[in-house]
Amino acid sequence: MLKERIALRLKEMTPAQAAVARFLLDHRKEAAFLTASQLGERVGVSETTVIRLSHLLGYSGYLQLRSEMTSSLIDHLSTLERIKDYGTSPENDLYERALRKDMETLSAALSSIPSAELDALGQAMAEAGAVYLAGYRSSSSLVCYLSFYLSWILPNVRTISTEMPFEMLSNAPADSLVLGISFPRYSRWTVEVLETAEKLGLTTACVTSDLTSPLAAQSKYVVTAPYKPVSFIDSFAAPISLLNCLILSVARSLGAGVAKKLETLEQHWRQEGIYIPDRMKALP
Repeated sequence: MLKERIALRLKEMTPAQAAVARFLLDHRKEAAFLTASQLGERVGVSETTVIRLSHLLGYSGYLQLRSEMTSSLIDHLSTLERIKDYGTSPENDLYERALRKDMETLSAALSSIPSAELDALGQAMAEAGAVYLAGYRSSSSLVCYLSFYLSWILPNVRTISTEMPFEMLSNAPADSLVLGISFPRYSRWTVEVLETAEKLGLTTACVTSDLTSPLAAQSKYVVTAPYKPVSFIDSFAAPISLLNCLILSVARSLGAGVAKKLETLEQHWRQEGIYIPDRMKALP
């Protein structure tokens, strides 16, 4: 898609814009994770040149252009292709690269917090009669995490079974909200769950990588989180941070009653001895 856009507009580009376009085509893996400023510095042009090229190619801005490159690249990287990028690294460098990738995604998340989207989805979940969570394969770990904390403050949180999603959704209350979670490579099962929920007239939402995700097309509420795999691992450093923000959004929408619920839970945990007492706190 990007290659075709560049071919169509090549004659209209300035020499500086053409240099950026060539870099995008020749260094896809590197360019997909550079900011406009970093890309400009890498090519030797201004950040403004990069942004103007994005508009010339028909994108709303550089973020949309990069989002398309990132989605296309990650979606086509198989597990074996991902691990090849790490296989030749010295051992210590391997660990540093893994941590730096997570730091980069967290930095990207911090620089573009989707506050309005988090507020809207948090309120919708707080007002829903029931919240159904859908995630498959590695994303099921995110569903488990989100379900664990939402169950402290919401009365009806359910994880959709991979074996019988239609049966569960067909019996869901009419005011239910169905939230799908998936990142590249996107799970077909999760997309189909959202399609089913939409057909049944239920409110749909998703947490995913960007607005070009197939989940976004099926969702009324969309929260995006930066994502980069670490070798063959689906690393969810940034997505899980955004889920923390979503949990806080739900709690804020519920109001003062949340504190009382948490107090009740704490009393129960103490009575049942759920957690080992902190002996250091008991010292005089």
